[in-house]
Amino acid sequence: MHMQEFASKKVLITGASQGIGRATAIKFAADGAIVFINYSRNEEKAQETVSLVKKAGGKPVLVKADIGNPTEVQQMWQEVMSDGVPLAALILNAAYQKKALLRETDLELLRRTLEVNVIGNFHLAKLYAESCIASGVPGVIVVHSSNQGEFVNPTGFAYALSKAALNHMVRHLAGAYAKHRIRVNGVILGWFDTDGERKFYSSEQIASQAARTIPMGRAGYPEEAAEFAYFLASEKASYFTGSLLRCDGGFSIDPDLGT
Repeated sequence: MHMQEFASKKVLITGASQGIGRATAIKFAADGAIVFINYSRNEEKAQETVSLVKKAGGKPVLVKADIGNPTEVQQMWQEVMSDGVPLAALILNAAYQKKALLRETDLELLRRTLEVNVIGNFHLAKLYAESCIASGVPGVIVVHSSNQGEFVNPTGFAYALSKAALNHMVRHLAGAYAKHRIRVNGVILGWFDTDGERKFYSSEQIASQAARTIPMGRAGYPEEAAEFAYFLASEKASYFTGSLLRCDGGFSIDPDLGT
């Protein structure tokens, strides 16, 4: 029988209105968790996630905030913590990506990418960790990174730079907070068939390119990433911290950087 480890416990998932964030929200909802669904713009998509979280057995709470805006992050945090009950887990999933070659990348694109993917994630991680310390409770942070943080993909300079920084941030956070019983791990995600990717490619293009370039012959499903995030947040991963675990269908074995 499945043990509902997160039943009635609070979990905050950023970028949860669609894709991997939504799948992760549904996964925790199946435990009966109180799922804080962060989104920044698309309320219609966020409301769809609310319905799916309810259907899965969780209690959804919508929290709107642009992760790249410190004021909005602080306001969201105050809302999440308004009842004084600590979060059981923080899943840092939200990301900003705009494809551009290095020579096409201006300061504004680089700034916006780093504001969301690095500074915003650091801000929220620190708020969470310090609240755990103040409350004297353990905590867990899962960071969604990307194999672009390791390989030179010509069209993804700003995004790749931010993900490389995230990978290092995982190690720093883990080292700083391990003695406070706060675990921090990252997932290096490969290519997943999500709404976000369909901004750049059709589902047919994703399937075709994945068949050619990924050893397992397909793109990942959001539910597979959600299972990984859940595992790292759970007690089954109680001896994991500072780890960067790969979920990419074998892409890193022989990376094709044509995307």
